[in-house]
Amino acid sequence: MGTYTPAHYYEGREKDLRLIVIHTMEAPEGPQTAENIAAYFASGAVVASAHACVDQDSVVVCLPPSDTAFAAPGANADGYQIEHAGYASQDGAGWNDAESKSMLKLSAAHAREIALAAGIPLKHLTNAELAAGEAGFVGHNQVSDVYKRSDHWDPGPDFPWDQYMDLVNNGEAATEETPIVQEEDTMHFVRSAQTGTIFAVTPTDVVAMTNAKLWGDIVKAYGLSNSYEVTLDNGDIAAIAADAAARRARLVAEVAATVGSIDPEKIAGAIAPAIVPPLLDALTKAGAAGLTTDQVRDAAEQAVRTVFADAGKES
Repeated sequence: MGTYTPAHYYEGREKDLRLIVIHTMEAPEGPQTAENIAAYFASGAVVASAHACVDQDSVVVCLPPSDTAFAAPGANADGYQIEHAGYASQDGAGWNDAESKSMLKLSAAHAREIALAAGIPLKHLTNAELAAGEAGFVGHNQVSDVYKRSDHWDPGPDFPWDQYMDLVNNGEAATEETPIVQEEDTMHFVRSAQTGTIFAVTPTDVVAMTNAKLWGDIVKAYGLSNSYEVTLDNGDIAAIAADAAARRARLVAEVAATVGSIDPEKIAGAIAPAIVPPLLDALTKAGAAGLTTDQVRDAAEQAVRTVFADAGKES
């Protein structure tokens, strides 16, 4: 899996792609916000994911359209989920600053490409059209309103839908060069000139193949020709490992910085509704009697607050 592959998602889809779903990350605008949130999803710290994360200068592709992200209950199976830097509470001025304008152009170009490839009409659906099963563009808030499976209200009442759909429809954004940050899913193999050990090398790790069976399994899994790519001295391999460790440390620091900028109260209130029903059902089946939905929700919110408080202490 690549650096930005989410920890939680389904391979494949139960339904044909029908919707482009617009979200806000509830994180500040910045040139690294898309990368940070994508890394946050990849870390497994939250049971959520997206197909793409967008900020003012990049589109980070996390999943292909053929896979299912965990982002909008009710529209996961047939939705392509796009996260945007910023907040649902932003007003019109907040969506009209230079950073947001740049982000919306990048997002529109990406969304247009995905929609056209899937045969999705380039139009913003009403709630009635969404409920009727029509295809098009919607906000997470509309999915919440129609399917009643969460209370998320992003991208917010002041999201500039007219402006965004104009960009999607007239193709202006698509004529500009859009920097796409593809997930780093490449793995290379090197051999030690001194010991003959074969190492698997990724952008964030260097791992020795510990036995012949493991190497044989890797050869089968990746369709290799049963050969390594290059032979290097141990010192060179150690330098590559040190660089990978530094990359990994920077990634951890960026994720920690992003987590630190998130309001635990907002996250707790947003996550709890999604996990309360299955949690209550599981507790009931396990023999816990007399619990109310409010009690379970309060416990879930407190658990989320504790997780983020502990993460803040560790960072």
